[in-house]
Amino acid sequence: MGLNSIYQRPYIIPDRRNIIRKREETSNAQQQQQTDENSRSKGLQYTEQEPVYYNQHVEQFTYPNEVATALAQRNPKINIAQILKDFKNTAIAIGTPSELKEEVNGYLALIEKQITKENPNSKLIKSNLKNASSILDNYISQTLNKDSKVVENWVDALFLQQIDFKYDENDVNAQFLVKFPEDTVEEKPKEVTNPLIPQDDELKKLFIKAKKMTYINKPKEAILAFQTALNRANEIDDKETQSKIYYEVGKIYDDYDYLPQALISYNESVQRTKDCNVKTRAHYSMAEIYNDANKIEPAIDHYFTTVSYAGEAGNLSAQSKSLTKIGNIYSDMYKKDAFDYLETADMIADETDNSKIKGYVSSSLGDAYDKFGDMHGALKSYSKAVKNYIDADMPQRIAQNYYNAAEIMLENKNDQKAKGLLEKAEKFALRTDNNELLTEIKNSLLSIS
Repeated sequence: MGLNSIYQRPYIIPDRRNIIRKREETSNAQQQQQTDENSRSKGLQYTEQEPVYYNQHVEQFTYPNEVATALAQRNPKINIAQILKDFKNTAIAIGTPSELKEEVNGYLALIEKQITKENPNSKLIKSNLKNASSILDNYISQTLNKDSKVVENWVDALFLQQIDFKYDENDVNAQFLVKFPEDTVEEKPKEVTNPLIPQDDELKKLFIKAKKMTYINKPKEAILAFQTALNRANEIDDKETQSKIYYEVGKIYDDYDYLPQALISYNESVQRTKDCNVKTRAHYSMAEIYNDANKIEPAIDHYFTTVSYAGEAGNLSAQSKSLTKIGNIYSDMYKKDAFDYLETADMIADETDNSKIKGYVSSSLGDAYDKFGDMHGALKSYSKAVKNYIDADMPQRIAQNYYNAAEIMLENKNDQKAKGLLEKAEKFALRTDNNELLTEIKNSLLSIS
């Protein structure tokens, strides 16, 4: 079932590269600003939807941070140099272990790269600040055996101010110097457990039964079974399992294109959990729905939220993939901001062992370079993508990137190199069932002959 009232981002040139798609895009709608849309509370505006089994509306309230509100009434100017210096001093002051300090410094390095640019990307800088602060707060919470948000509250206060991105070490605003709890941080961290499955025996059986219905493709039975499991989770006040149930139900609605219901379920999942991994998956799923519907602002909003929670969970692959998605959106709109996100995604992906993610980022970079007429950048990125996809054993992606490179060679009248690349593309395409891609490759080879 499709979506009504969908608005496209302005594709200027048909994308001959993007043969592999999750859903068909609606191509005849027009782009429209939707400034009144709140992606976290309302979902897609939608009518004429068939009845479904669960249709609870969500209301989400955002309470102002008291610390941020108070500080917002003072001198609002803060220099990026002070922020970076305070982060590094904070990590030293609380005795952050070397491995965590290295992770914090990694995020700060990404910020330092941005502030050297003529027009720094404030969204990327803020996202990395949040990720760095969550690492320090998590360490403080563990060492004190109680929840601490001192650094995150400080960052929230910064976001309400006028951040000066022109680096100046002598520009210091004492009102924003971070303060710490008086407790010592020398205590041993308390072990925290977070079970992946329900601990209540009855709830565990109900949850597994519902999952089995999902595995054998019985969506109606699965939703009814999850409803029974949810009743039990509510009875024993197991919010983490409630969250997982809503996420699973959201996936079912998503798979069968009941998209507003999927958004409602994902939102419910986010509101009930403290697990950053669950929040990462739910926000990413919501971002994908909006992206497929070409609703740009809520899509980017949820991708950024995914990056933040993935940072807290230490999930570099999810961070890299979400940043790449943002970069692809801007690339499709022919905005050079795309390279800020794609290059950052590439740096993060290189820190992982995930060849699939590395290939995806490199391929996306190649597409962006191609759109902006940088032939050498495109060919270099496609070559890197091929190497990573070979490591991941993904013949369809390998063939696609060889084909992309060959098309550039054809456009530049280099038939000999194009032929070699197309022959490699054909070799890998024959190992797939993608007849459309194989036909494109064969037609290009015939055009050379």
